[in-house]
Amino acid sequence: MDAAEPANPFDTRVHEIDELLNDLPSQPEESSPRLRMVTNPAEVEAVLHSPAIERIDLMRHVAGSGLLFSDGPLWKSRRRIMQPAFPGRYPEHSREDVEWSIAGMSERLDHFERTQQPFGLLSELLRFTTRAIYRVGFGIDLPSDHDLVPTLTRFFDAAGTTILTVIDPRGMVNAEAMRKMASARAEIDREIDRIIDVRTGTTRGEDVLSHLLQAAEDHGNPDEVGLRDELRTILLGGTETTSNVLTWLLLLLDAHPDVRDRIEQELDADPHTCPPLLQAALHETMRLFPPVWFIARRATNDAEARDLSFKEGEWVIISTYLVQRNPEIWEDPHRFDPSRFMPGVDRPHRYAWFPFGGGRHLCLGRNLGDLETTMAAMAIMRRYRVTRSSPRQPHPRVGLVLKPDEDVQVRIQSRKHENR
Repeated sequence: MDAAEPANPFDTRVHEIDELLNDLPSQPEESSPRLRMVTNPAEVEAVLHSPAIERIDLMRHVAGSGLLFSDGPLWKSRRRIMQPAFPGRYPEHSREDVEWSIAGMSERLDHFERTQQPFGLLSELLRFTTRAIYRVGFGIDLPSDHDLVPTLTRFFDAAGTTILTVIDPRGMVNAEAMRKMASARAEIDREIDRIIDVRTGTTRGEDVLSHLLQAAEDHGNPDEVGLRDELRTILLGGTETTSNVLTWLLLLLDAHPDVRDRIEQELDADPHTCPPLLQAALHETMRLFPPVWFIARRATNDAEARDLSFKEGEWVIISTYLVQRNPEIWEDPHRFDPSRFMPGVDRPHRYAWFPFGGGRHLCLGRNLGDLETTMAAMAIMRRYRVTRSSPRQPHPRVGLVLKPDEDVQVRIQSRKHENR
């Protein structure tokens, strides 16, 4: 794409973040804790690689001390247990499970195409990613029409609201938010107990839960390895993040038919290989709407990171969203432009784009996430075209992820009927 092309048909900016986070560096030193915003990629790299700056307990009150939210010896021991289920040297380790999940999604999309029935795009894609994570993570096969989406959505939304009240210096934890969080947490924990009951005493496999159960048996007590915390973490980190990326990709391509058409042509020419433009579009989608839009850290003692000095107890907020839209790094940063990620184009800095985090806490499931989004996007775009059924423009809202402010209703048509 060249500079003469029009801007996005809908605004990709997340105004809530602009309002919430842009003023954080100016918080007074007397505040408790003191907050520091970091938006320079070199400084982000220094913070994420500093041994003196660790994760804070912001999410532990919501999700427990799972791998995504712990640090130090606990984090190291949990990562050793779970690492075999996500072999970094074999990025397509879970291909068969993802293909199985896509087959179920395709059956449902075929139904929507035949009936021309509008459906909620985010809910449908969350149904797909949940099936995938249950198989890869828990060794459990869910039906393609499972009804877990409302349970998960209530938990994600309640967790997002609770976290925002902690980050936002203007926010207050109110009784209603805490009630919803407690109810959603109890509901998700009942599902986690069911998962453990289903798998306890079964043959061990290569899924994450098998490794956790084996470690629990070796220690003589499941609580010693935090089974429930880890399953909660897997649901938080492996379902809505991926479904949200796919949702925004399809909405952005619907808004940019020139890019969509070129991807479709490349898929028609070679349906078994991911087109470079599709891969670039996925990366650009994660630049605009990163799966994790902020990272919170705390200095465990007085520390130096690059040219920054931190006092013990100081909080460091890294907004992936702000870094990946920094106008000093990215030209026209709110514009959807996959050409930024085409082969041969240099990235401004290794931490100018970091949707999976970085440093020692680089996301363990990043290869699975890439595999899911790539394979699902290819499967959908080879066979179907997704279009919004409502003229209302979707707007991103802040929660655990940057998802549309409503479950955007879409229609689907088969591409085999096109006169191409």
